[in-house]
Amino acid sequence: TRELISRIEKESMRMGYLVEDLLMLARMDQSRELVITDVDLSHLVSEAVSSAQAAGPDHPVTLDVAHDVRTQGDADKIYQVVTNLLANARAHTPAGTQIHVATYSTEDGSYVTVADNGPGLTSADQLHIFERFYRVDTSRQRSSSDGSGLGLSIVDEVMKAHGGSVSVASEPGNGATFTLHFKS
Repeated sequence: TRELISRIEKESMRMGYLVEDLLMLARMDQSRELVITDVDLSHLVSEAVSSAQAAGPDHPVTLDVAHDVRTQGDADKIYQVVTNLLANARAHTPAGTQIHVATYSTEDGSYVTVADNGPGLTSADQLHIFERFYRVDTSRQRSSSDGSGLGLSIVDEVMKAHGGSVSVASEPGNGATFTLHFKS
């Protein structure tokens, strides 16, 4: 009975997260207003990494933040984007996989990268990875229960709403690097 109740509790939590993700996408589809402020990406990313280290201590995370990397945007939505990328890296790589997060600025904007040295993605997966409900080949490593296939589509939608973009660079066996670009 305890095991059954535990399973029911886990499934109801998973369904709650799924509903939250779907509601967020529906709000983004309706073009609801973002709360635009000056965002210190260096500080925001540092906080997200601290949370990720607590949530997934079996994935060491290194951080390389340039001083005073800023953008205009909705800090809560940007935080969710970074945490989604970190959760994705932990979910799709084996325990012990190194994750590296960095922030930097150039003349054309501010950047955040989340890179891992995990199994990587095929070219075919990279073409569809930001589509709603898309999931990579189920034979690939996944260290947590099945996701909804919404995390990366939320990342994409939030970045588009900010006038920015997200991209991925990967090769099977050589990890993946997700790059967020906030235009100047």
